[in-house]
Amino acid sequence: MRQRRVVLLHIALFKRFGYGHSLIAEAQAIAKKIEEVDPQITWPRFQEIIRNLRERRILQGENTLYITPKLLQIKLWIDWQQTYGVSFNYGSFVEGLPPNLVDWFNEMFEYATNSEAASRIVQELLGEDGPFQKDSYLATQLGSRFFLALAKADPSSAIQCLRQTIGTWSKADLSNFTSGRREVVWALEGLAIHRELFCDAARLLLALGEAENETYSNSASGVFAALFSSAYGEVAPTEAPPEEGFPVLLEAFASDSREKRLLAIRACDQALEAHHFVRMIGNEWEGLRKEFLRWTPKTYGELYEAYRHVWKLLSEQVATLPEEESLEAVAVLLKKARGLGTIPSLSEMVIETLRELDSTSSVDRKKILATVVSFLHYEGKALPLDIRKNWEEFRNRLTGNDFPSHLRRYVGMDLIEDQFDEQGNNREGQTQKQIEELALQAAKSPEALLPELAWLVTTAAQNGYRFGYALGKKDKEYSLMPQLIEAQRSAEGDPSVFFLGGYFRSFFEANPTAWEEQLERLAEEPGLDIWIPELTWRSGISDRAAMRVLDLAERGVVSSNDLRIFCFGRVISNCSEGVLERWLRFLLENPSRRAIQDALKLYQSYYLHNESKCAFPKELARELLLQDVLFQEPDEGQRDTMEEYYWREIAEAFVKAYPEDCLPIAETMLSHFGDAGTVVGGYASETQSVLNEILRLMPEKVWEIIVKYVGPPIDSRAFRITRWLRGDEELGAGGSALSTLPPENLWQWVENDIETRAWYLATFVPKTLFREKERICLAREVLIRYGSQKKVQNSLMSNFSTEGWTGPESLHLQKKKQALLNFREDETVEIVKEWIDEYVDNLDKEIDRAKIRAEREPPFVN
Repeated sequence: MRQRRVVLLHIALFKRFGYGHSLIAEAQAIAKKIEEVDPQITWPRFQEIIRNLRERRILQGENTLYITPKLLQIKLWIDWQQTYGVSFNYGSFVEGLPPNLVDWFNEMFEYATNSEAASRIVQELLGEDGPFQKDSYLATQLGSRFFLALAKADPSSAIQCLRQTIGTWSKADLSNFTSGRREVVWALEGLAIHRELFCDAARLLLALGEAENETYSNSASGVFAALFSSAYGEVAPTEAPPEEGFPVLLEAFASDSREKRLLAIRACDQALEAHHFVRMIGNEWEGLRKEFLRWTPKTYGELYEAYRHVWKLLSEQVATLPEEESLEAVAVLLKKARGLGTIPSLSEMVIETLRELDSTSSVDRKKILATVVSFLHYEGKALPLDIRKNWEEFRNRLTGNDFPSHLRRYVGMDLIEDQFDEQGNNREGQTQKQIEELALQAAKSPEALLPELAWLVTTAAQNGYRFGYALGKKDKEYSLMPQLIEAQRSAEGDPSVFFLGGYFRSFFEANPTAWEEQLERLAEEPGLDIWIPELTWRSGISDRAAMRVLDLAERGVVSSNDLRIFCFGRVISNCSEGVLERWLRFLLENPSRRAIQDALKLYQSYYLHNESKCAFPKELARELLLQDVLFQEPDEGQRDTMEEYYWREIAEAFVKAYPEDCLPIAETMLSHFGDAGTVVGGYASETQSVLNEILRLMPEKVWEIIVKYVGPPIDSRAFRITRWLRGDEELGAGGSALSTLPPENLWQWVENDIETRAWYLATFVPKTLFREKERICLAREVLIRYGSQKKVQNSLMSNFSTEGWTGPESLHLQKKKQALLNFREDETVEIVKEWIDEYVDNLDKEIDRAKIRAEREPPFVN
């Protein structure tokens, strides 16, 4: 019993240890440590004790063993520290231990708080003479994970250690800190839970966040910001009340570092959240100690005071921060106004701040107005009458009563709240009514409109198209045309023909001839000619207008990309077929992939979705489908995600209309099958349906092409082709293309080179087993014809196991075995039975390997 206890004490030092055949070195290393304490416990005796402990179920696992229950291991670990920890030397103890064993030894130190001897060891390890004072050790996976465990055992010593290490590093050093960074961030997140350590942990996270090199949401900058959340109770990030973190925010705002100031704004964003709280870190930092008393306000007044303090802090920064950062702060204030504005005691503070922002020249009034409109729309009904009245008065003041104010409200803004009332009923007609009234005023009093044209011809006019169209309807003589064109000619900032396009649409409907002449004049004027494609698309189309746009593209005034807009809305469908062909020829002569994509869209829109039911032109379609650029990897950015869809739609229509001419399409598809970035590049590309249909129409001719590319030798193209041929009937993914072929073609192909092709065919026959008179089971036929070859059996097993199921006697395996039992009773049965035995044996081996992998991974991976 004493020897068993000694063994358990030493095993308890490690979270787990390897004992399987390939991992026996870990157990031997532990046995060696035990033999130094008790020479009578030799390796054979150690194995006897391990067997006894496994029989008692104290040790569990197969290839990797661990003590159960966990509390027993913790008790034994503490006992070892009390017994042997007085003279313990970390460096000499871990010397010679396998790396995994060192890692599992280090992880157990999180329980050191329960042992005086262990606590002394932790303090020494984290102290000035410990290994972490060397920068290189903390910047390793082993060192950082060890530190994470020690931090849980002694938080005060851990924060002091970090202050003496990363707290002294430069921004460049922190930016280059990659290996081990994640564990240090986790440690600081846990250390910040302690009230007395919060500020130190926050400052260290701020320094790491300033030199951020990660993109995760729980990076140093993300964790820093989350520390200042006003969440309370179980979702509070810390024991510290909000006011204790304010000095850290003040330091960040006063810093010369732009990154730190932005992080302070981000922290304020978290602190001003009023309704939705989430805590991602669990209670693993609490261990066996007292439960943390996460911050909970004693009264709502205390919580509201915290909001008030942060709101005031952030609003004061608007006037002092650089412009870009100031706008970031304003964005946070506007975003949080809706949540805090519903709190009666804070509502007036929020409105007062918004009033101050409205008087700031750098803040866009439309954003403030959008915030107020949204607040009243979603929260208005639940507000007390006096508060609602204040917000409505503020909204009305922001909106104004004169023509320019209403123009900026209803033409300059396109809010979703304007489309529905508080009950969710559609009220878009009310906005349209406002726009038409403004258009009528502008037509009657042009002098009121002219000062507003400067912004109406830019992207600031979000409802500009609707206003321009309504204005054209009211301006019967189109007397405002010269002024509008002049405004467009001199537009600055972000010019747009959104407004002018609406006006021109009305002009086109009223007088198409005059519309054509006006566009002709604009097309001859440099500076305005570049707007012709968009003006045409927005206002109307004709053969003459389409040729005008094409002429500009051919002369290089506009690029082929400017024709892309005509792919939307089926505008081009109103042109004649001859004009469309001229456009397509121009795009086909352009070497860019984008131009060919546009041609695909135009062709698909005109011929497949055109009510005129134009004849499907064969030569043009074939030329478009077989464009070389579609079967090459794109060299400029990411290709259009709709490219395969448009290609497939046209190709399917082509195959249906001209089945006798589709073989070149199959040849091209197979020659590039699986090539990255092509229309046939995906594992489950939707264009494969085209190849399936061609194969169905002319299986023998397509098979002649397939055998040229299917291999052997087996390259990536051959592999993709075989996956397509096999299909996946069991998962309902379109069935098997191979089943479409006459079986005689397959057997003839194999017979020409049985040694090479029989096993190869077994790797891609459909993964189904059945016996029916109406159709042939290819897997069964392969077994009957070539199943005596060991290589064929192994290949078929591999085929059926790929993307299959593992587990003892799964339902899937039972179905396969039942199907095999239905085979006719002849010499094949013995082969089939042998195959079943090997298949099950293979599954058993996979299960064993999976168990080993699972046991050696951390529990959360399991």
